[in-house]
Parts: sequence; C-alpha cells; structure tokens
Amino acid sequence: MEDKSAQLIEQRKNRDQRVITVLMRVLVLNLLVALLKLVFGYFAGAVSMLADGLHSLLDGGSNVLGLVGISIARKGPDEDHPYGHRKFEALAALGISMFLFLTAYEVLHEVVGRIGGKHEIEPRPETFAVMIVTIIINLFVTRFERREGKALRSTILLADARHTQSDVFVSLGVLASLIGALLHVPVMDIVVALGIVGFIGYSGFQILAGAFSVLSDSQVVEPELVVREAMRVEGVHHAHRVRSRGLQDDIHVDLHIHVDPEMTTAVAHHLAHLVSGRIQDAVPGVMDVVVHVEPEGHTDHQENDPNSGLL
Repeated sequence: MEDKSAQLIEQRKNRDQRVITVLMRVLVLNLLVALLKLVFGYFAGAVSMLADGLHSLLDGGSNVLGLVGISIARKGPDEDHPYGHRKFEALAALGISMFLFLTAYEVLHEVVGRIGGKHEIEPRPETFAVMIVTIIINLFVTRFERREGKALRSTILLADARHTQSDVFVSLGVLASLIGALLHVPVMDIVVALGIVGFIGYSGFQILAGAFSVLSDSQVVEPELVVREAMRVEGVHHAHRVRSRGLQDDIHVDLHIHVDPEMTTAVAHHLAHLVSGRIQDAVPGVMDVVVHVEPEGHTDHQENDPNSGLL
C-alpha cells in the first residue's frame, strides 16, 4: 500500500505539471485573441466585439488565476492542512466565476450607456477576418482544454474550457451583429451585446455550481460502486455507510465493512487494506480510503445511514 500511495503521489505531481503547461499555452492564445478583438473592435466601433474582447481578456485572467490556484493546490499536507491543499483548485474556479459576473456587469453598463446614443459600426473585411480567426483559435483551445481536463481530471481546466467555449458562441454573435451593420441594422449590435451578457453570466453560474459542489463536499463516487468493489474482497460480509468527497483527481472515500466476529485484528487490518486497494484500482482519482471494520451482527450502523440498505 505504501508503494501504491507513493505511486499515486508521483502521478499527481506529473498531472499538476501538465495542468500548468496547458494553462500557460492557453494563456498565450487567449491574450492574442483578446488583443485582436479589442483593437479591431475599437476601430470598428462595435460594442459587441469590444465586449467579446473583454471576455477573451478574462479568459487570460482566468488562466492566471488557475495557475495560482494549481500552484497552491499542488502543495502536500502539512500540520494545518492534513488533507492537503487540493481545494484551492476549486477556489480558483470559484474566483473565475466571480470575474465572469464582474465582466457581465461591466458589459451591461456599457450597453446601457450606448442605448439612445448615436452608435455607428464600420464593419471592415479585416474585422470579419479577425473574428473568424479568433473563433477558430477558441475552438482549438476549447477542445484542447476539455480533452486535457478530462484526461487529467482537472476541475480548473474543465471550468476554463467551459469559459472558452462560451467565448465561441459570443464570437458567433458578434459576427451576426457585424452582418446586421452591413444590412443597416446597427441596433443589432446592442442586442447581441445583451446576449453576450447572458452567455457570460450563464458560464459563471455553471462554474460557480461546480466549485460549490466540491467545497460543500458533495458525494463524488456512487456508493453502489464502492460497495460492489468492497464485497468482491473475500472475507467482507457486508459494506455500508459509504461517503466520498473531493475533486475528481483527489477523492477521499470512507466506508464500513462487516467481517467475521472471530477474525483477529491483524487479519481484519489486512482485509481493510485489500478493500482500500480494490477501490483505488476501480475508481480513478481516489487518493485515500478509510475502512472501518465492524463485527458481523453489529446493528448500530443503520442509524442515520443513507446507504444502510446497500448490500
């Protein structure tokens, strides 16, 4: 078990380094996209394009926040944090959602200021070209981040991928507003900008919900799966009271098992290690399993136990 734990810790270190590498690459691309949109949006006088540029700039800000969060999260346990610092990754995702809501407010404030005023858009060929190029870049970033996020079971990468994906839809909306200007319907720019506010707010809510799920210790692993794996270990008569929490790459599980009352402490201890190893092999991301051993026939476990009926 010690070798297995050491192996898991080494794998997590490699995983964290890969997450940092992904965030650094995405940061460079997001800053490039934001710069293009802001510059051309300013000269074209397109509120929706400027709003989209701010959104892309926030993508870069979320990358920086993610880098800070993962740098803290990768620290090991210490005296004050015996479970480690992994939740800082969820806190970083929570911070990204706050920045999204702030950006939505700023864009809405800008739109309100434009309503009733003279507002002309000068769509140019290079403006359309910039939007198309940035959409292609963002599609690449979204797929890249989502693929790496799933492979690495990273909350921050998946949150950032969702953020960038919303940028793709926003950019498509900007293209629609530019087309509206060509058709002499400039008010479409204001309407699309309001739609951008909605997209940003919705993205923020999705990230917020995911972060709160981790921070509130929501169940991560299906209890039935844990019970099934525990029952496959010879000597386990019953398994129940399964609980799990944590991030997808740092899951903590605890459960109770019933064994023969005549079993010695040494044998029961060995059995608990077998159960722990079985669960870690079956469920990716499980870093720690606490197994409580009880003698067969013990009945107190059914009190306040949502999983007492699982066999």
